[in-house]
Amino acid sequence: MTLLLLSLLLALLAAGYVVRPLVDRRDALLVDVAPGAVLDAEARRRVALASLKELEYDYLGGKLDDTDYRAQKERLSVEALAAMRAAEAVGDPAAVGDAGREAAGPDRHACGFLNPPLSRFCAGCGARLR
Repeated sequence: MTLLLLSLLLALLAAGYVVRPLVDRRDALLVDVAPGAVLDAEARRRVALASLKELEYDYLGGKLDDTDYRAQKERLSVEALAAMRAAEAVGDPAAVGDAGREAAGPDRHACGFLNPPLSRFCAGCGARLR
């Protein structure tokens, strides 16, 4: 009988050990690490730059002729410039201040990726941040 009670107690302790992180996580506060405008502007900037890179690859691969390439490059360059200006305007660290940005805002790594606060590794390139 004591063996049954000890095994039951051990099973309950093991189940509690497994379930505890799930219960603790459920009570955690879920907040955005960056405002939506910052994320949208950064996403527009990345898409515009990726589109320009893809256009270059298509041109160098012979998929586009010279006139199409120049017309699309002009249009994508204007979009990329507007997206970069919007990303800079929304995520301007001078407007927030260095102390406020460290406390609540995302960290920008040397590769240009916006990382959540207190990140140990860059989500863009994988380099160690701290």
